[in-house]
Amino acid sequence: MPMPTKKTPTTSAKSTAPKTPVKRKAGRPARLTREAIIQKTMEMLAIREVGDFTIKALADELNTVSMAIYNYFSSREELLEVVADEVCLLFKQPKAKPGDTWREHLTAWLWAFKKHADRYPVIHNVINIEGHTAAGWFRVAAPVNQILYDMGLRDKKLALAAYLFITSAASMIRIESISAVLRKPAAFTHFERLSLEEQQLMMSIRPHMAALNEKDVYNAFFEQLLRGVEIFL
Repeated sequence: MPMPTKKTPTTSAKSTAPKTPVKRKAGRPARLTREAIIQKTMEMLAIREVGDFTIKALADELNTVSMAIYNYFSSREELLEVVADEVCLLFKQPKAKPGDTWREHLTAWLWAFKKHADRYPVIHNVINIEGHTAAGWFRVAAPVNQILYDMGLRDKKLALAAYLFITSAASMIRIESISAVLRKPAAFTHFERLSLEEQQLMMSIRPHMAALNEKDVYNAFFEQLLRGVEIFL
């Protein structure tokens, strides 16, 4: 009897070809979170104005779609309010020391706010949202209002002193954070459009301007604010 021939199994090209790993869609996070949205919004608002911030731009930064963000926040305004509260709640109020004068209390608040703004520059862009003050900002400013009240200021005097002190402090700290470069020697160039007298004046100021440091600037400015408060006493 003839022996059955052993057939060698044939292997199809499909089975012998090396498997190519399936690539996942690049950039799409596995899961979007509320915390990730808030963090990315804070990062974006630290370098752009509120008016330039959109949900679409935020979605692009997070590699997602706008509707995914609306699953967590009903509107752009709600998201901005939450971010404002988030950054304001991180502000550490200075601890009052027994025996400190009102000047020392207010100076401590000024340096505390300056330190906070250095760490969270986004705060400059979320104090005012769509024409109204963020609720979190009232909590940051509350100690100033209380100090001025304890000093005996009331009604219009209290409102005016608090408004001028707080808004001036916030504005100056923001301006100094972005314009300190103007004190550097390189900024004192291109005087050709000035008169000879103006050029001479600027050149006389130049070495002293360049020698100023941040502490010099803030100490002088804070002193001006404190003297401004004295007008209302």
